[in-house]
Amino acid sequence: MRWLYACFVIILCALIFCEYVADFVVLQKCKWPEIKRKKYVDDPLRAMIIADPHLLGPHRGHWLDQFYREWHMTRAFQAASRLFQPDVVFVLGDLFDEGDMVSDKQFKEYVWRYLQMFRLPPGIPLISVVGNHDVGFHYKMHPFFMSRFQNDLNYSLVHLYTIKQIHFVIINSMAMEADGCMFCNEAESALKNISRTLHCMKYPEEAECARTRRHPYSQPILLQHFPTYRISDTMCQEHDAPFIEAYRERFHVLSKESTDMLGELLKPRLAFAGHSHHYCHSINRLGIDEFTVASFSWRNKINPSFMLATLTPDDYVVSKCKMLPQQFVYNSYMCAGLMCLLVIAWRLMKSLRSSRYLDTDQHSKHH
Repeated sequence: MRWLYACFVIILCALIFCEYVADFVVLQKCKWPEIKRKKYVDDPLRAMIIADPHLLGPHRGHWLDQFYREWHMTRAFQAASRLFQPDVVFVLGDLFDEGDMVSDKQFKEYVWRYLQMFRLPPGIPLISVVGNHDVGFHYKMHPFFMSRFQNDLNYSLVHLYTIKQIHFVIINSMAMEADGCMFCNEAESALKNISRTLHCMKYPEEAECARTRRHPYSQPILLQHFPTYRISDTMCQEHDAPFIEAYRERFHVLSKESTDMLGELLKPRLAFAGHSHHYCHSINRLGIDEFTVASFSWRNKINPSFMLATLTPDDYVVSKCKMLPQQFVYNSYMCAGLMCLLVIAWRLMKSLRSSRYLDTDQHSKHH
């Protein structure tokens, strides 16, 4: 029975490695990027940025697919949070695959699953940006969808978030249509208020700025689900899309007008987005670095990744961190299966030889 024991050990080792160890091994290659300038280096903000986890809901996909891929997302996130110990984690929309299709009770269950999967130690904020699969595209947004996302996950429209004197503007991309819709008007009004707040941080001596929060000014960083306007990933300095597709305004990317409005009102220095499921680093229409973050889920990308950003009020450096590829896990299990087949074949050959030896020996004795 040694061959059976050997197969058990091989399969057990493959399971332990693929399901508990491999994420740590792969992520060990990632490091926080370092800012070389001396100012503020003693206490930079370390932000981990992921996008598009797309947790499956009750209507799409098979339960086994949901269980296994969400298991690996959980393992990958927990490994990353332990290894890198970020100051803050941003999730750039499409937290859920069916957020605009489920009942209120199902949405509560969705949120519970999401918060369990992306659980962080106390004191580390998890900031969730709204995506089109969470509340619907512009034409489908409804107060019902918006209010429950706001109630459970805080940021459903436009918000200024400050940590370690670094300002982030969290944007609802689907409310950037500028067509007079209720949510569009609210978003534009919020953007103008944030613009005034940032202006007063920069010029606190002005009379109208007397009651403004006294945070030191720094150019803000955009966080949203849609990338700013670009025609396709041909505009990327780096990208990992398997093929290039033309992008539609207001569907794949923001419109030119909305992009220009963000630039005029906020004057950002850096931007992060998701939505396309593929990585892209571009100099966008506003003339700043924009990073489109790949999907965190194997369901959308077989070689997922996320971003690590080291930020100060006047500088930043960003790196892409590759995660455990789906094919690596499949190949590992196939190798384990092949090794078991070799063990079984060796055992059968040994048994066959033993039986031939016994037959020959008995034949010799008979004669």
